[in-house]
Amino acid sequence: MGPSGPVINGTPEFVRSSLQASLQRLNVDYIDLYYIIRVEHKTPIEDIMEELKKLVEEGKVKYIGISEASPETIRMAHAIHPLTAVQLEWSL
Repeated sequence: MGPSGPVINGTPEFVRSSLQASLQRLNVDYIDLYYIIRVEHKTPIEDIMEELKKLVEEGKVKYIGISEASPETIRMAHAIHPLTAVQLEWSL
């Protein structure tokens, strides 16, 4: 948590280390659905998805989801590895 709220880090290294820490905390071999909650715009979505694709191939993640992403980002992500879940936040 940063001084002004949560820190969003989408680097492949952070994604991998966070997932590994979750697997250890949960004492499981894989995560059913790994969600990209907020897209971190400093790291290209292609880099994030390439790392998640590797984690799927390694059997550490079954499915990938994304939240609060633009249609273009969703298309780019899905082109690298199929997305199973997509969530958009709408403000009424």
